[in-house]
Amino acid sequence: MSSLTDEWQLKTKENAIKYIVDIENFDRKIRTFRNGRGIHSKCFKIGDSTFQVLVYPGGDSAEVKNCVSVHLENRSNWRVKANATFSIQNKNFAMILGEGFLNKSDSEGHCWGFGQFMSHCRCTRNDLLTQDGLLTLQIDLELLEEEVLPDRDLAVNETPEKLEFLKQMLTNQTAQISQLQAKIESTDLQHQTQINELKHMIRDLSLVVTQNTQTPQKLQIECPVCMEVAKPPMRLKQCGQGHIICDSCHAKTEAQANSYLGVGNPLLDRCHTCRQMITGRPSQLEKILGLC
Repeated sequence: MSSLTDEWQLKTKENAIKYIVDIENFDRKIRTFRNGRGIHSKCFKIGDSTFQVLVYPGGDSAEVKNCVSVHLENRSNWRVKANATFSIQNKNFAMILGEGFLNKSDSEGHCWGFGQFMSHCRCTRNDLLTQDGLLTLQIDLELLEEEVLPDRDLAVNETPEKLEFLKQMLTNQTAQISQLQAKIESTDLQHQTQINELKHMIRDLSLVVTQNTQTPQKLQIECPVCMEVAKPPMRLKQCGQGHIICDSCHAKTEAQANSYLGVGNPLLDRCHTCRQMITGRPSQLEKILGLC
């Protein structure tokens, strides 16, 4: 009835394992399983010896019908000496079998355990079971001795196990190598992507630096009257608002103002932009333009 269980095993030493059996809805099973009806784990091995765990939700006999019984069974064809402890995982509940001999399979004394492992009154979801009604039974088993029968060839039995162990090791290492190769390829791809991004950033930054370090164009100012660019030997005049006019255009304007209708008109000698009076020279501007 191993389909009723989920099982795990962990090798703790060369000759010892921790075997875990999960049974769901165990609080229901103690009500529905009659005396003697058991739940059998899968068979598991330590060395050449084979074992199996038996759980009786309704007890293994009528005398213990209000208790859960658990047993360890020797499924080998030889006697073994073992040390075992039954416990409920994460519940601070354990019962120690200690050291003892188990006879070979199908003979009297091949089972070893507790008829009154735990009372039904403790098989509740707020006590020894989880909130989902799960019983997690843990068996810590250490194999101390195995009987060597006359017809038992240890060398023959050992070779297939070593071969199977080597095959498993090879499979695990192959999987690890594949994972490492995939990780290296992924890392190389990420590095190449980062390198390309850095190249683009450097190119863009160089372009920005080049654009910002180019020699600025020389400032060009035009006379608003003749539209000539101000350059030596041209000189400038300005009004109170800062509007400029070249000396040649100002001289012409001044001559026209003085000769207007024979008597002159000073209003003509004004800024061509805002019509305010010409006040003098823009000395600083002329220095910037190199006119003086």
